[in-house]
Amino acid sequence: MGANLLEEGTGPAPELERLRGCTRFLGTLHLLGLDGPEAIDALTDLREIAGSLLLYSPPEDLGPLSNLTRIEGRLLVVGAQEALRGLESIQYVSGLWLYQSGFADFSWLSALAEVGASMIARRNADLTAEALESFATSHVRSGALVSLTNAVPKEPPDPDAEAVVCGQPGDLVIGPYTSVAGCTRFRGSIHLSDTTAGVLEPLSSLIHIDGSLTLFRNHTNDFTALRNLRRVGANFQMHLLESPGLDGFDALAEVGELRLLSSGQLTGFDWLPALTSVRESALVVRASPLSMEAVESLLSRLDIGGETAVMSFD
Repeated sequence: MGANLLEEGTGPAPELERLRGCTRFLGTLHLLGLDGPEAIDALTDLREIAGSLLLYSPPEDLGPLSNLTRIEGRLLVVGAQEALRGLESIQYVSGLWLYQSGFADFSWLSALAEVGASMIARRNADLTAEALESFATSHVRSGALVSLTNAVPKEPPDPDAEAVVCGQPGDLVIGPYTSVAGCTRFRGSIHLSDTTAGVLEPLSSLIHIDGSLTLFRNHTNDFTALRNLRRVGANFQMHLLESPGLDGFDALAEVGELRLLSSGQLTGFDWLPALTSVRESALVVRASPLSMEAVESLLSRLDIGGETAVMSFD
């Protein structure tokens, strides 16, 4: 007999070792940074997941999951390079969400009989519209949400086109970020504080944040998980950044308000190449090593709808 384990979420080994022998997991499994099947060897007895299974850039071989038959939440796959091995026994998922993966067909889900609540596919270049529609017609329960937009756009995607909307306006996500996984639009606000790069991957599908995005004293300059983000509806606030510049904000074009409250180690704004619109106001509190020239260069290329204030101290 196996055991049940109640858990909000977990990640790569060695944390997974405590799941060894479990047959039913009562939470959500969030797996990223897997080097190979040995990283999930502790999951060999797992048969059911009461929450979701979230896979980010998974290896092709997921053999230890070969006994898994049921996922009561979502099976979300982001950035898989090709068809996966090890998921062939899955018979039911509530949601099947696929993003930026290299699948050409659904042979890796050969036993899947039903998708109960939703099927969403975005930017899986090798999956044709015909293959997606055929699979959805034969596997997705009648009346469930089906949203299949699979072309890989040359331009950043329209944030309002077939949006996958999550959250409420008053929501504040501080971490973990798995509740936002698979969403293209989040109605609330997100606070990234003392983070490392790996934990941000659940944000990779975000295009539009209705509320605020705050960066505070982060221990990384790698924000490539936010590579699809185009709009922040309220404040985009930066405070005590620990790097001279950041990677990952290449698509961010519009924010409601710009707030740089203390620059930390920031030296310039080349990492915001697409930012051209600040709908309301901008406030920059500049400190060394950020030069006034860098601040002026940024402000000169922005269309700012309200007041601009710059404070400086060294």
